[in-house]
Amino acid sequence: MKRCNYCFDVYDSESDICPYCRYSDGDVAKEPYQLYPGTVLNDRYIIGQVLGLGGFGITYMAWDKTLDSVMAIKEYYPSGLVNRVPGTTNVILFSGNRRREYNHGLMRFLDEARSMARFSSHRYIINVFEYFEENNTAYIAMEYLEGTTLGFFLKNNKMDMERCIEIIEDVCEALKDVHEIGIVHRDVSPDNIFLCNNKRIKLIDFGAARFGSGEEMQRTIILKPGFAPPEQYEKVNVQGPWTDIYALGATFYYMVTGEKPEESTNRKVSDTLLPPHEINPDIPEYISNTIMQAMAINRHIRFAKITDFEKALNQEKKVLPVEKQIKRRKHRRLTGLAAALLVVIVSSIALYVGIERQRGEETLPETTISIAFSVIGDNDFDTAREVAFSSIVDSFRDGFPTVTVEIRSYPQAEFETAILANPPTLFESTGFDELENAANLRGVISRLEHDGVYFLDEYATHFPAGDRLPLGFNAPVFFLNTTLTGDAGLSSPDEPSNLASFLSGDVGAYFSDTSVYPHVQRALPGRYRLVYVDTDAPAAQFAELWSISLHAGRNERRAAERLLLFMLSESAQDILHIQNRSGSLPINRSVLEVFSEVHDDFNGFFANIDSYVFP
Repeated sequence: MKRCNYCFDVYDSESDICPYCRYSDGDVAKEPYQLYPGTVLNDRYIIGQVLGLGGFGITYMAWDKTLDSVMAIKEYYPSGLVNRVPGTTNVILFSGNRRREYNHGLMRFLDEARSMARFSSHRYIINVFEYFEENNTAYIAMEYLEGTTLGFFLKNNKMDMERCIEIIEDVCEALKDVHEIGIVHRDVSPDNIFLCNNKRIKLIDFGAARFGSGEEMQRTIILKPGFAPPEQYEKVNVQGPWTDIYALGATFYYMVTGEKPEESTNRKVSDTLLPPHEINPDIPEYISNTIMQAMAINRHIRFAKITDFEKALNQEKKVLPVEKQIKRRKHRRLTGLAAALLVVIVSSIALYVGIERQRGEETLPETTISIAFSVIGDNDFDTAREVAFSSIVDSFRDGFPTVTVEIRSYPQAEFETAILANPPTLFESTGFDELENAANLRGVISRLEHDGVYFLDEYATHFPAGDRLPLGFNAPVFFLNTTLTGDAGLSSPDEPSNLASFLSGDVGAYFSDTSVYPHVQRALPGRYRLVYVDTDAPAAQFAELWSISLHAGRNERRAAERLLLFMLSESAQDILHIQNRSGSLPINRSVLEVFSEVHDDFNGFFANIDSYVFP
């Protein structure tokens, strides 16, 4: 007997052609850029037929030689950016000038894998078993689903109300767990709800997923017209569970009416969307009201949580038509305004004084400053670093447009010499033994709040001259290679060559700090584990140290101090440490919490963070 390398069915080995799919050994892929059937990935997965194509990836059927079962393999393959020589495996970038764009997409792809891997045994979410990098790209190995998408099914079929509600309730179960750990799927739609042959549903495609705390942040615009709420069309927006609730409501609308909802941006101008029960009187009014509240253009009217949506769906919570809710909100607002008017009049003088004082503190005169940082010669990390500081500066200038910021980067070996020869206003001072021409930053430190950043009391003792401020820190950690046996040797950070041995898989354990975490992620995806160093006083280290030049003029120094404070804000720390993987841990309290959720390797890692010492 013989197993087909295209559909993986077994047939009589005397035949050259598979009787099920008509594939013959040696047949090429349907498209020249696709991996040929029979290609082996990660010494484990045999590639078969293509299951689906998208703008950023190709999904193949695959045979897992280890588990003797069919899998699905998703390959990062951004069309228009890359190509492949027919019959080969390596992905080739069209233009070196677009490497930053390619690397950014690759990081997003791996973020998708990490997001999905957190639900590897969930009943209603597609299971991911492994992700790895190979052939100048990356792959996600996940369960193979037999069935069809809800979107494809609805093109030619209708669904009764009972089945519609069953499917929506199952998606709710998936989204509840997704939202509980801070993930917003951002792409709920009929195309991403899979109807399995065993009657189960699976929520798929976390490629647009992001960790969101409801903060206003700059986010990538990824959406499906008709199913995306208005906030997803905006570059700077507020997204959260309500974003997925709109998309789920729009999906429900399409299921029960057979009509795709009008784009939310059009509805903002003129909302003519008919409630479902006006399209089909057989649809219960409570279902119609539930759908319309979920799809409210004003996110404050939508259900705040999936559980609220479920209660309305199960008639445990009465839902009024959206128009009545809007009228009630206006009435309450007018009543509140009238009650507050007296307070406004009485406090107007004090408020005016406060505003004037704040304006003096928050506005900056027109000036130009320069910032400088080092790069290490690793293209991926250097690119991420340059993107991070460019994004931070862009966000800073949104609030302070009068400040022009020039960005410089230098190779690490030349950095200190370059800084001394051409001092920038604000510069990275990590690794500097002494700083003779750096300004005292105690005034900046005094403006920080203990509940905003960690280790504030340590700054004065660790930096007695007050001439530098950390943007991150690193903690001690054991790294274990989970594919090797437990008797492999333990490496010491005093022997740098052993890091290379660990990354290459020659040793099974390595003791260091979290600064090498991105390197381990890249070298051993899905094959490592972090072990917390359990001591009474873990020895941590400050990282990403920054200083301000003593030679800066008054206006330049004010702008540099404000930018340095901004670098410790939630949005800047997210850009530096989460979106672009700085190599250190966020020092901002809120962002460190999100970081440990994004990277579940750190789950529970910082339980005793208050006992950290900085020798």
